[in-house]
Amino acid sequence: MRSIYERQVAEQSEIERNIVQGNARLCSGSQFGKVCKTLWPFKTAEQLASRVGCTVRTAAYEISGERHPSAQSILAVVTEITPKWKQ
Repeated sequence: MRSIYERQVAEQSEIERNIVQGNARLCSGSQFGKVCKTLWPFKTAEQLASRVGCTVRTAAYEISGERHPSAQSILAVVTEITPKWKQ
């Protein structure tokens, strides 16, 4: 179990490093799908669809890379990975 967690942390670190360096390809299907699956490991398409307000099928297409992710989908992922500040 620990190795799965460590692998996910390493993948997240790589994604964050690419974002900081400015060479991130967040919108590519495979990277977007990996981020979504890391954020929501169970029922990924359902989780994304509920946050965006689209159908589960559309979310599944975006996660698989068959369609480019919508701006709302990207915003949902960015909102999820951004730390929540106490007001």
